Amino acid sequence: MNRLGLLFISLLAWQWVSAQNEDDALRYSYTLIGGSARNVGTAGAFSAVGGDYSVVSSNPAGLGRFKKHNFSFTQAFEMPYVVSDYYGNKTSTFSGTYKISNLSYIKAYNLDPEKFNKWYGVQMGLGYNRILSFHESLDYEGVQDTSILHSFIKMANGTSPDNIYSAFPFDAGLAYDTYALDPGINNTYVTDFTSGTTTHHRTINRKGGMGEYSFTLSGNYNNKLLLGGSFNITRVKYHEQFEHRETFSDTSLWLKDIRYVYNLDIEGAGYGARLGLIYMPIDQLRIGFSVQSPTLYRLSDVWSATMYTNTDSGLKYVSDENIPVGKFSYRVQTPLRANFSFGYIFKKNASVGFDVEMVDYSGAILSTSKFSETPYLFLAENAQIENIYRTTFNYKAGGEIRLKSQIYLRAGYAQYGSPFKPEKNISSDPVRIFTSGIGYNFGIFYIDAAVMLQQRKTQYYAYDPVMAGSRADFTHYNSSFLVTLGLRFE
Repeated sequence: MNRLGLLFISLLAWQWVSAQNEDDALRYSYTLIGGSARNVGTAGAFSAVGGDYSVVSSNPAGLGRFKKHNFSFTQAFEMPYVVSDYYGNKTSTFSGTYKISNLSYIKAYNLDPEKFNKWYGVQMGLGYNRILSFHESLDYEGVQDTSILHSFIKMANGTSPDNIYSAFPFDAGLAYDTYALDPGINNTYVTDFTSGTTTHHRTINRKGGMGEYSFTLSGNYNNKLLLGGSFNITRVKYHEQFEHRETFSDTSLWLKDIRYVYNLDIEGAGYGARLGLIYMPIDQLRIGFSVQSPTLYRLSDVWSATMYTNTDSGLKYVSDENIPVGKFSYRVQTPLRANFSFGYIFKKNASVGFDVEMVDYSGAILSTSKFSETPYLFLAENAQIENIYRTTFNYKAGGEIRLKSQIYLRAGYAQYGSPFKPEKNISSDPVRIFTSGIGYNFGIFYIDAAVMLQQRKTQYYAYDPVMAGSRADFTHYNSSFLVTLGLRFE
């Protein structure tokens, strides 16, 4: 059977469903600040202060402060800027996107405490908060004396050419099919790249995000205790495409350059619940606590890859009908979360808030969909989750001051602890977020604006981490500008 025929058979290969790994578990367990401009402007630290729909994503009891109906709509402009460092060669990329960050409605019922056993009010909320963005573009380039082809050779050695497509349909099989790899002796493989250097250039484009739809019920008991609970459905959409290009410096080689393209699309949804309370020992002080159940996601991945090899004999490529496509449905259970919060109000002229969130990322679990025709136990992947992830704390602080009866200024800072165990030698720098904002209250109508700058560092491996040339370091400066339009009415 010829190479293309074998590649077509490889579309049914089982091994590739195991592309789901500890990275997926972390991706859906990790959330940042989002929602309304007021929530972002105070760095998400007003869980105990309340008075904004977006606090539902941390403590739903915060809606207990509402005495009027409320509608809000928030638009966000995200502008990620990323600096890459590929073995000393630095490049930068900038991208932008527009998203809806918040849409909500709160129905507030004021009660007579004498008739309703000291209950002063009940609130029902329905809305959406964007809790994580995946949007960004990354790019790196540099010269190496190694190639991604060496990684393909390492994985394929020991495999018969008759089986290379079924064993490695998305990488080594593609390289073999496009003549970037050739058979050696005793089921080994070689490449024509034997002299000179190669220029690596990889572009990575990511899109999508996570949005939480919540139904919330809260209440105010005796003006001392606010209680709240929410049922949440979180929608996930993620797309990643990377293109890896290598150009070989030795022009006498038969092999001139290669281009390897990979696409991944993930869609799904999860459900969970959140319970919270806020105790007010005095009018100015609020002390809050909330707990969020694990979110159970049902997700579907679709991925494909192709390769182009430019040679002295012309361009070699995989025809469209033979491009391998993988599909798999699975579940991710995120860890339990707990949130402790503190708020203080200074005679209605200023407010400060502090939040501490505890997350045990090692508690995430991967599993096969309940009625899957191809069950998989994820034993190695779940063991790796326990091996590299840990319990961490996220800290948030924010403040709001009223300059005049209608104008509010806000600022905040948040620090998200690394989910990785320090001894694993994985990037352990915390994510730092700086925010500021302004609000104007027209009475029934209000408008808020906020700016958020997120700074973090990541390590990226294009292929086998132990091989030279695979690593790039990225510094991310993700900035966002948000505007909220709102109405308060009886």
